[in-house]
Order: sequence, then structure tokens, then C-alpha cells
Amino acid sequence: MARLRFKNYLFSEKIFVIFVYFFLFVFGVICIFPFINVLARSFSPEFYIQQGQVWLWPVKTTINTYVKIFQARGIISGFKNSFFVATVGTVINLFMSFMIAYPLSRKRLPLRSVFTLIAVFTMLFPVGIIPFYILVKKLGLINSLWALIIPYAIITFNMIIIKNYFQTIPDSLEESAFIDGAGELTILFRIFIPLSKPVIAAIGLFYIIWNWNIFMPAVFFITHPSKYTIQVVLRDILTQHMLEDTLPFEQSAMMTEAGPEGIQAAVTIVAMIPIMAIYPFIQKYFTRGIMIGSIKG
Repeated sequence: MARLRFKNYLFSEKIFVIFVYFFLFVFGVICIFPFINVLARSFSPEFYIQQGQVWLWPVKTTINTYVKIFQARGIISGFKNSFFVATVGTVINLFMSFMIAYPLSRKRLPLRSVFTLIAVFTMLFPVGIIPFYILVKKLGLINSLWALIIPYAIITFNMIIIKNYFQTIPDSLEESAFIDGAGELTILFRIFIPLSKPVIAAIGLFYIIWNWNIFMPAVFFITHPSKYTIQVVLRDILTQHMLEDTLPFEQSAMMTEAGPEGIQAAVTIVAMIPIMAIYPFIQKYFTRGIMIGSIKG
């Protein structure tokens, strides 16, 4: 069918279509090349990386870089801590965002515009790090994983996308539920949320990425190594091997062992694996959820 339509195009239209596909192909190559290069470097010995011989395929494939990473102290606890923050944090993020987005999306809410303005104000003028640290300390959350969850329970931008999505749901569904005697929470959990699978998937992915990659708050609020998230543990591994780069490194060892460049590439891949594993399962909802949630304000 696509071929038939292409044959019926005018010459100028064919040129335009060819240009579009060529541009998208080049853009795709530009986007994927850095990832493939990093992956190849992570499986290559240090010597070949520093010689510039690694491009799209590993040279003298080795897994020594990954062995070093997973033998490092704290790697298991780091994964456990990040998994806790990513799962519990995302559930709390979605729950709080839905609970705020629902009333703000209803025109019958008194002072709706004022509350919306307050929410947007927090996005435009974030609190300074010193008052924020003092607040977290007063709450007794220092050296607790909850310091990475509770202060970030709602990201205003994501909440606004959910609010806009709720405004696209027909009012007739809500009116019918009111006639049948349903309350606000029943309408939210029995009507709005079941109809919001695309936006749940999209915003859920945003929150998972945020919680998994959370770094600076973990550095500020967590000082005990047993509470480090995986991003902080990987930072420490990378820093340690970057310092080793200043020490003499025999060429014979570089031919087989992992070095700073390989460790850096492997750390990047390890940090990306969980998100890469999740994305394919929600990709079909992702674009639809964002598009619907961003059309109507």
C-alpha cells in the first residue's frame, strides 16, 4: 500500500519523502553510534581503547571491566538501595501526582487557578539547596533512603501533564458516575485511572528514570556507604579507577586488563541496563500518553 501511494506522488513530493527518510536515517545513526561505541569500549581491553582502535565492535573481547565493577565493594547494596528508591518512590510519585492532578483538572474546584499557580510557582522558583538540606535534616531523614523519596514525591511538570490528560476525559462519564452515587475517590480510581494507562506508562517511566538516576540528593543526604545508591557507588568506582590512571600501567597489562576508559564505558552501560529493560514494555503507551497529556491545557 505504501509503495502504491509513493508511485502516485508528484516528483517534488517523492524528493521530499526521500529527503525525510534520509534525514531520519542519518539522525538515527548519529543517535545510536555513541551507545554502540560505549558498549564496544566496555568489552575491550584498555590498550586498544587508548590506541583508538575501538569503534563499533570490541577488539579482543573481554569482560574484565564488568568483573571489576561487580566485584567492587557496595555494588550489591547499591543496586538494592536504588531498586527500593525506584520502586517505592515511583509508586508514591504516581499516587501523589494523581491525587493532586485530579482536583486541579476539575472546573468545579474553588480557587482552582490559584492552586495551579502555586504549583507552577514551585516549578519556576525552586528552593535553595541550603534551606532544603536544613529541612531534610529537621525531618530526621539524613542517612535515610526516604530522603530521596519524600522530598521529591511530586514533580510539578509531570503532575501538570497528568492534569491535562484528565481534562481530555469526557465530562459525561463523570456526570453519569455522580448520578449513580459515586464519590470523588470512586470516580478517580474506578474511571479516571483505568482510562489513564498511556499517561501512567509515560509519567511512570519519567519517575522511574528520575528515581533510578538520582545522584546529587544521594550525595547531599546520604553519608553512610551502606545507604549509597548505585549511581553513587558507580561514581566511587569510576573515581577510583580514574586515580589509578595516573599510576604506571604496563603495556602487557593494558593488552588484557580493564583500565579507566573501559571502566567508564562499563559504568555507563550498567547504569542504563534497568531503564533499557523496562522501556520496551511501555513504549507503545509512551508516545500516546505524552501527546494526549500535552495537547489541552
